[in-house]
Amino acid sequence: MTKLKNKYVIGCHVMFYEIEIYKEYIAGLINLLETIDNKENVYIDLCFNVSDKMEKVDTSKITREELITIFREGVQKLKDLGIPHIKTKIIPPEQDDFYFHADYRRDLNYNYCKIVDYIMHGETDSFFPKEALQALESLSEYTNANNMHRYIVCFADRKMWDSSWDATVHPKYINHIFDDGPDANLNPNQAKSRMSIEDMNKINSEVSEFDFTYINEPKIDGSCLVLSADLIKFGVNVPSCLIYNDDNGLSIMAKKLLGPNYIQFVCKNLLKVHARRHPLKRLYVLDEQSDTHTGNLNKSSAYHEFRKLSDANIQTLASNAPNKFYEYKDFKNE
Repeated sequence: MTKLKNKYVIGCHVMFYEIEIYKEYIAGLINLLETIDNKENVYIDLCFNVSDKMEKVDTSKITREELITIFREGVQKLKDLGIPHIKTKIIPPEQDDFYFHADYRRDLNYNYCKIVDYIMHGETDSFFPKEALQALESLSEYTNANNMHRYIVCFADRKMWDSSWDATVHPKYINHIFDDGPDANLNPNQAKSRMSIEDMNKINSEVSEFDFTYINEPKIDGSCLVLSADLIKFGVNVPSCLIYNDDNGLSIMAKKLLGPNYIQFVCKNLLKVHARRHPLKRLYVLDEQSDTHTGNLNKSSAYHEFRKLSDANIQTLASNAPNKFYEYKDFKNE
């Protein structure tokens, strides 16, 4: 059993269409926390979003009441594990204000930076390494001794988009060629593909000592990210102009504020899982088809319009252009 010196929050925004993959996410949290002795040092924050502001529930396949029941069953499993600090929030379909994962992560960072030492971004298609908290405890001893307090931490992934991401790729996968074809997510060497908790644990069980390196340019893919609380206190957060691309926005603001002092630690020999094309990632969306074999999606036109406005905001933020930022009301008007 591991006794933690630091305090952590693990937060995750769960959309209604992620409810089946959410079950695996809960299993991943149990895998992460079951060997922690003082579980009171870990806060769990979960937001379940049943809003229909962008996509609507296909109630011919599942009811909203059934969705909420499954969500609560996952929360109960964490309570049964002995986690004393669990905060949940349900966004109902009738809520007027648009609330999405960029909003959630901005709030998570701000609300917990004075309560915990590290903010951990969970994502339903991801597993933190079982050894993640032990690795962070080890890293904190080094950073405290060297007066380093504002930084980001990530864990290694399988093969990513291009060579610029190689600094974050696990040694077992560094020599593979990235493939983004229609069947690439069936290839276990690709970061987008599904991997079981057991297979991840087997790879990480070979680690006898944590191998941390660091980079001075942001390489943030949005999953299993860890932020030091002092980084948020310094002002680094998901900017309010972001309506979708929270990882890009966080990268831009971290670099703008920290400049050459930006530090991102990478635990190179601990593998995380980020199955972006998990076949259970988007289900029960009205008028949307998902290939449950490959995970390829035919996303709604509303999603694509929403993404287009968000991408425009990213360009404005990155370039310091004088353009006005798009807001949720612009998406609603479209």
